Amino acid sequence: MAGLTMLAVVPAALAQQPLFPVVDVNRDTVPAGTPAAFEKAFPAAQRNSAKVEVQENAYEFVPLTLIPLGEDKTALISTGANECTGQACAGLNSVHYLSGPERADYSVTGEWLDVGMTGVVGNPASRWGWTDAIADVPVLYTQGGGVWQGYACDKAVLTALAADGPTEIAVIPIGYSNGGAVEDGVINLDGQITAAEKGKSFTVTYTGTDSFSETYVRQADGKYALQGATKVPSC
Repeated sequence: MAGLTMLAVVPAALAQQPLFPVVDVNRDTVPAGTPAAFEKAFPAAQRNSAKVEVQENAYEFVPLTLIPLGEDKTALISTGANECTGQACAGLNSVHYLSGPERADYSVTGEWLDVGMTGVVGNPASRWGWTDAIADVPVLYTQGGGVWQGYACDKAVLTALAADGPTEIAVIPIGYSNGGAVEDGVINLDGQITAAEKGKSFTVTYTGTDSFSETYVRQADGKYALQGATKVPSC
């Protein structure tokens, strides 16, 4: 009927907002403030790009972001694309701890060249974010994955940027699709962290062909474990 507007009913899960921003990794842009830190982390760098050999593989690192750690300490996050682009080859994400005032004369106090989640065909993380809402220290979010015979899977890794170095605290299935492999029974799921009780738990909400939430609880060792079994299929 003319003049009537149909209003869609949105499930409660769809209305939830992410706890913190997660964005695509853009390796073609040099983030503001990173050149001075990147030069200290990779002394041989040229034009904010550095080629590094790691376990007989060559990677091209570029800066991604700076995360403040407090007390004139900063974490530089970089992503390294592997020159090997085979299905089994992954990229790397790196973390450098630096001391010194922002954009001043940094001093490198720690280096870790294999942190968080990466993808296949030589790719480092495809998406990233960070938050101070989950733990007492900043937590880095990295996401990556790939496609295997029509099945697409993405995982996210949470890495606590602790005083003595990055520590992996959770691995989360964050995306799944079988649309490239089947015609009937197609499943598409996308997850995002939507809530947290700092130092105790966080919640991942999934939308797509189904809507549900799963809760991860902090264990005695500081890592977060899913309560029960995940409803997200694996590749």
